[in-house]
Amino acid sequence: MYEYNAGDYVLYHDWVGVIEDVWEDVALRLENGSIVVVEKSEELEILEPDLSAFPSSAGPESRLADILAQTRDLSLNAQALDPDDTGFPLDPPVLYIGQSVFTKKGNLRRGRFIYGSYDPNIAPGGIIVDLKARELDIRWLSRNVFDETRAHTATPPTHLDRGDFDEIILYDRSRAPPCLQPITQMGSTQGSDFAVGDIVKFRDTAGAAVKYATENGKQSIFRRIPRTTTQGYDMNVFLITRTKTMITVQWQDASTSDVVSTCVVPYLNVDDHDVWPGELVSFKVNIVEDGTLEDRDLEMNEGSPGVTNLKNVGVVQSADATERLAKVRWFADSRVSILEGYDGALLAGSQLGTLSSHENDVSLYEIVTHPALTKRRGDLVLVAPLAQPISFDPFAIQTISNGEQGRIQSPPEGIHVTRSSVSNTKANWFGEVIDLGLDGFLTLRLGALDQVRDVRVPVEATITVVGGDDSLTDSLADEDERTSWTESWDSDSDVVIEETVEYEGGTRLDADSDSDMWSTDDETHEASGKLPPQQPTMEKEGTEPFEPTKRAQNGSKVQRISFTAFPNMPAQFEMLEEPPPINHHFYTESVLLSASLMRRIRKEHKILESSLPEGIWVRTWEDRLDLLRVLIIGPEETPYSLAPFVLDFHLTQDFPRSPPEAYFHSWTRGLGRINPNLYEDGKVCLSLLGTWPGDSKDESWSEDSTMLQVFVSLMGLVLVKEPFYNEAGFDAYVGSSETQINSALYTEKAFVMAKGFIKIALSHQREGMENILTWLYLPKANGPCLLQRVLTECNKLLDEISIESANVEPSGATGLRLSSGAKVLLRKYASELRVILAGAEQMP
Repeated sequence: MYEYNAGDYVLYHDWVGVIEDVWEDVALRLENGSIVVVEKSEELEILEPDLSAFPSSAGPESRLADILAQTRDLSLNAQALDPDDTGFPLDPPVLYIGQSVFTKKGNLRRGRFIYGSYDPNIAPGGIIVDLKARELDIRWLSRNVFDETRAHTATPPTHLDRGDFDEIILYDRSRAPPCLQPITQMGSTQGSDFAVGDIVKFRDTAGAAVKYATENGKQSIFRRIPRTTTQGYDMNVFLITRTKTMITVQWQDASTSDVVSTCVVPYLNVDDHDVWPGELVSFKVNIVEDGTLEDRDLEMNEGSPGVTNLKNVGVVQSADATERLAKVRWFADSRVSILEGYDGALLAGSQLGTLSSHENDVSLYEIVTHPALTKRRGDLVLVAPLAQPISFDPFAIQTISNGEQGRIQSPPEGIHVTRSSVSNTKANWFGEVIDLGLDGFLTLRLGALDQVRDVRVPVEATITVVGGDDSLTDSLADEDERTSWTESWDSDSDVVIEETVEYEGGTRLDADSDSDMWSTDDETHEASGKLPPQQPTMEKEGTEPFEPTKRAQNGSKVQRISFTAFPNMPAQFEMLEEPPPINHHFYTESVLLSASLMRRIRKEHKILESSLPEGIWVRTWEDRLDLLRVLIIGPEETPYSLAPFVLDFHLTQDFPRSPPEAYFHSWTRGLGRINPNLYEDGKVCLSLLGTWPGDSKDESWSEDSTMLQVFVSLMGLVLVKEPFYNEAGFDAYVGSSETQINSALYTEKAFVMAKGFIKIALSHQREGMENILTWLYLPKANGPCLLQRVLTECNKLLDEISIESANVEPSGATGLRLSSGAKVLLRKYASELRVILAGAEQMP
């Protein structure tokens, strides 16, 4: 319909940009047949003739004359209402060919007449017969970094006029190769799909008039307006009143379906483990607590901080979202280097290698996609010149015109690309991804060529300029507004937790009360002559309270372990004489212990000595009373059941005016967060710790708050049965059918990852907690031997048949059914735990 549109992508020399504004010359056909290009198009006002007054049986010439006549009357009436009014809308109207408009006579008088001349007796209104761009505002996205000649390196001007248009190449996403059916016969970009209310025209008006001359044996409503009646202008425009779109969908299992677009809805619950056919993946990083990587499929490039070398890269052939499995073909001898922190730019020498013909079943929890290798249908990409080595600066980072750093990085240097047939024309370096091959190749459509072609190129020969998931509206929206919106809904954002827990049995003290009023549980109950109450249950909306005994779904009773039933249980709170461990996260944070801080620390110790609930152990050191290390055993009937969680705390100089500092020892091996509140980098998100503003004053830290409250909140409000709902804002969806699957998958992942925590806790020294961990998990320690209990639970789950069998009751207290992908990972962890158990049994 239009020559250029806001949102169109254009090539200019060796740059690609997006049009942000179009300034047009508007030609009007007046009542007397004159054609004039008005001086200021922004001073046009739209008229709305009553088209129903014109009989459809009338010929196109007669209807056009009637519309002009009514436009004249409307223009005169509008002028008569306020002849001195010179005000026009601040925002220029959206104009199109065939639209009736009026303006001030001066706008016509000062215009450029193509036919006829100015007549003051003619009403200042007419019909738009032509729209032609005269100026463009363009935001430049990237230079062609593959261009060896570097003839044009400076950023082009953001404002181009018609004299520059001969150098502009419009990237038309609606065009297709001649061997294929075009996307549409109408002039519009694929990026702005047709919708009801759009004004369109046929590319080939004469051909369309023949094609639609009759309909069901009757004369068609499309009767072309001849150019002879409109001074050579094409006035055949149409209003879309109804649409029907057929789409081809490729599902995760690689099957395809042709469906009506209204029969599907966008899938908005994509999680970190979803993959699709054609995506490139690698195994995830396996990180142990000290930051080193297990030597398996990924290593850090020594001497090059921030560079990751992927040893194994593969192509997803299909995925089973229910069973959390993917079929992957791996490249042999692949060496791919990624520069982290720059949207994952590929570095020089990256090679995918030779693709194996064998498909492997891989757990979705073990693989990950990388921005440097991830392409989507609809991505607009730079394409390397083919049949010759790529040569450029491997660390060049382009800067877009507004001064903000762009996301375009240089591709790998020295890659020989010889497997495509792209010619060396000036517009062959920019294309659109239209298909992801199962062999690591992309099908690109070079829509800027005079003769549009589809070609196949390897992934490493492309750089994404605009992601296919980026909507045009977002790309042109205010950057600050988009940043604010995305941050507010980021799945990794901090989480507010509703806190209503007071420390066990203690009396909450007033800030102004005398220090002698502090009391422990024992002191309180001795004074009253009453026995201490039973441990209270801790409830959170959507989470069942912990109960001493609960029936599993199969009806059998699940006996909860009572650690206090063992007479040799290590003390839950203890001050150690040995020096504090240097691997305590806050070891280097020294504090001058004032008299008031010492008094407060002693009172905290008294509370912890008497009131810690089962499953929590706390250690501090005589030399560093400001440091604490806490071990929390995951509550049973949660995915964290019997797993160890170690946290380090630091009482700062401002304690208790300020909350303690906290660090979580995350042993997730690169699999992601085990809980929405426990980050892989050690951050603990809890309003009581001041890491998120609470909804009410009672949720925030105050001088009356205690360390016991923090520990109890972590056990009772963080390590819960359905941790998915601890995500920010997700508590509103507790119990809803829309989130049941997502919650179940999160619980499944947390359950399996928790078994890895046991392995790492027992295989790496945890100073201050060694004797407790030995007593808890290993045999011959006269303790609960949790390791054997955990392995028994794992064996039951691994022996169960597929998750798809709805009639199978889940075993164990967790009530879990595991997917096949989760079982793959659980089987590996269970094998590691058996080795630890066997070694412990052989010890004297």
